[in-house]
Amino acid sequence: MQKLPALLDAAGTLLAGLVPGAIGATVTLAFERGLTWGQRFLQLAVGTVVSFYAARMVGAIWHGLDPFVMDGVKFTIGMIAFKATPRFIASAVDVVAGVPGIIRDRYLPKGE
Repeated sequence: MQKLPALLDAAGTLLAGLVPGAIGATVTLAFERGLTWGQRFLQLAVGTVVSFYAARMVGAIWHGLDPFVMDGVKFTIGMIAFKATPRFIASAVDVVAGVPGIIRDRYLPKGE
């Protein structure tokens, strides 16, 4: 039965790391107009996850930062990822849509 307290502790630690980015993304979502619920959820997820891992990276590079500074860094990086998500998705769709033409031009014989 010692596994349950360890799992609960790990879940609490994960939530503590995700909450600042999630709050920042949620606050920004309140001001975004014209988004569907799916787009809102995707941006929230991207902002939260990116802020979590970016904070880990910043913490590994600059040891001993004050927790308030780390929360600010997480929030800022999460917001940048949050705002970049729609443009990233649009760019990815453009690239994926062009792949069949690239394959056709490169590997199939030219029709005359």
